[in-house]
Amino acid sequence: MTRERLTLALERLGSGEWKVFEEFAADFLSVDYPSLRTMAAAAGDKGRDGQMYRPSEEASVMVQYSVASDWNTKITQTVKRLEENFEDIDRVIYATSKRIGPDADDLVSKMLREKGISLDIRDISWFVERRETHPQRISASASLCDRIVEPLLRRRGLSDRVGLSLNEKEARLGLLHLSLQIQDETGDKGLTKESFESLTLSALHDSDSENTIARAEVHHRVASFLPTGHEQQIVAQVDSALARMSSKRGIVKHHKAVDRFCLSHQERVSLDERVAKFVLSEELLEHELWEVVGSHYDVEGRAPESETIGRELRASMEWVLLRQGEIFANAARSGETSNTAIDDLVEIISEEPGKKTHGLPRKTVAQALMGVLTNPGEDVKEHLRRLADGYTLFAFMRQTPDVQKVVVNLFSDGEFWLDTSIILPLIAETLVDDPTSRHYTVIFRAALDAGIDLYVTDGVIEEVERHLNRCLMFSRSAASTWNGSTPFVYAAYAMDGRARNMFAGWLEDFVGDSRPEEDVREYLEDAHSIRRRNLTEECESASMEFWSAVQEEWSTVHERRRNSRSTQVDVFATQQLVAHDTENYVGVTMLRSKGSPSPMGYRQWFVTLDKEAFGLRKHLMSRLDSTPPSPVLSPDFLSQFLRLGPLRSAIEREARINLPVLTDVSRFDYIPKQLIEAADGLRADLEGKSERIIQRRVRDSLDKMRTRIGEEAAGGSYGMEKRVMSLLKNQKNATGKKD
Repeated sequence: MTRERLTLALERLGSGEWKVFEEFAADFLSVDYPSLRTMAAAAGDKGRDGQMYRPSEEASVMVQYSVASDWNTKITQTVKRLEENFEDIDRVIYATSKRIGPDADDLVSKMLREKGISLDIRDISWFVERRETHPQRISASASLCDRIVEPLLRRRGLSDRVGLSLNEKEARLGLLHLSLQIQDETGDKGLTKESFESLTLSALHDSDSENTIARAEVHHRVASFLPTGHEQQIVAQVDSALARMSSKRGIVKHHKAVDRFCLSHQERVSLDERVAKFVLSEELLEHELWEVVGSHYDVEGRAPESETIGRELRASMEWVLLRQGEIFANAARSGETSNTAIDDLVEIISEEPGKKTHGLPRKTVAQALMGVLTNPGEDVKEHLRRLADGYTLFAFMRQTPDVQKVVVNLFSDGEFWLDTSIILPLIAETLVDDPTSRHYTVIFRAALDAGIDLYVTDGVIEEVERHLNRCLMFSRSAASTWNGSTPFVYAAYAMDGRARNMFAGWLEDFVGDSRPEEDVREYLEDAHSIRRRNLTEECESASMEFWSAVQEEWSTVHERRRNSRSTQVDVFATQQLVAHDTENYVGVTMLRSKGSPSPMGYRQWFVTLDKEAFGLRKHLMSRLDSTPPSPVLSPDFLSQFLRLGPLRSAIEREARINLPVLTDVSRFDYIPKQLIEAADGLRADLEGKSERIIQRRVRDSLDKMRTRIGEEAAGGSYGMEKRVMSLLKNQKNATGKKD
């Protein structure tokens, strides 16, 4: 009996199944209290479901079994009724299928202080932790799981719980098995073999020695998942998967006399446990989505709808993951990648089929989904990546059964040039304590593990140094007198609650006074193995027509940005930005001129968060007779490739788990200078406190102010800032608990 299986059983108990829980809990408690007598009755139990029997004494220990979600009210009402009906009650055991934990500490203290009653809460964790401590408890746990979980894990039950963005039941079950398999395998067999094994297991899902399935039926079930026109290939792949899993691995039993198949007993048990964990993770994801949407929208009073709203939000998230998988699969064929912003999510959600009952604005739903996709909680992090990869494989196989043939053409190694928009988050992420939450850092370290070389040009180094210098100047100026927006890196620093007068010292980790650009170069190479390599010669080898067209398009982009800002931007600085972006785009394109004819087979790429870069080729096509493929690569695509591509076996499993599903690149306004002024004022008011307390309280206050201002008004410098700030907020909450 695994933890996940029993947890799932208890969490699935509804209000109408109180009797089932009562029988289960009584079996557990009677191990420690043999004198426990169940008192619940339809005619009334005077507030108690059970009591301890002691001859010639009044009962002083009462037991209450409950599946109620509002445990606080239930306990308070129970104690009140007990006091009305009994005397000398000194202990109440409250057994519940819900998770309470330390949330009841205040109530426990109040009961003891005001009523002299010792409140002993036995919640879901108590039962799960003791599930194997006595034969009676093992038996009770098994009975409950057989009754609640077993129907849920069968084909019919699962088709209603998983793959909510898909219509066909076979497709939903196939998605489940693709998601399970991609988590467990390391890629030694290749994605095509892994995928067909997953779909074959999906076809055999409910099989056992008494319920075998004919070979032809296995073929039919797998074929229903895949595009038409590949029947012979599908039959060959399924037969090969059946042979591997039956002869070598013992996963499948082959009844050769009748040519029928079923899962082995060991695989059936293992599969049930993995599926139970998957379904439990789905429910945790729904809960997290409900919690996050509450931070963007007033859902007070809608707690009774939380399960329905959470499920609908998960359906929207899975729709987004399906669309992202399709975008990834299309990019692998066309070579045109993209990145997803909050506005893109709003559009994707608007295309989702079916109506929602929650009535939430699409922008709110998109913000909640983006929040979880870019910064998932620890309980759902691995599950979310597994789900995203499952949908991506699903999208690939909808196009072609031979996934490996497509993916193997993707770059097996490479040379990547990084834009300033990538380097600045790498610096800002050093403020985040948890290394696994430094998403851009995680992506590029995984890329290095996969054998990819990382470079920056002198132009990017110059831009980074100029930005950091601007941050330093901002830190030495009064926010009210600063002409312009708050620089991103300083905004990240300030929102972490740190002192303005300490910024220069913090900045010394990256740059000094004498040779700042050389310092930036050394930092990038030492900390991230990003080396300097210019593309001047490659640009000089380009045709004048191509180079001029790219330069003019970048000029248009930066001129538009310059005119949209309220403050004056130096014309020379704008020209420098145009020159740097042109060098990266043209230089990388020319390096690829002798490369692979496959759209995604090129070794050289320009990695950026700049949304304008992804649409540049479209503009060039209207000006040039022949337009080379775009060299622009998004972090989203790179992260997905590193999890699924041929190099994933070279990356440690923990690193693959931490690779982000999305990197938020939505554009937001800079952090208002008023928030920076507020941070300075708060620090002055807290003078005399320890630096740790000051930093925590400043972060608390700034987060509340940002919430009041709202995302549209306060936002962040870019989507990357929003993600980093979210991480810092979580870090603040964890730090606050230690004080």
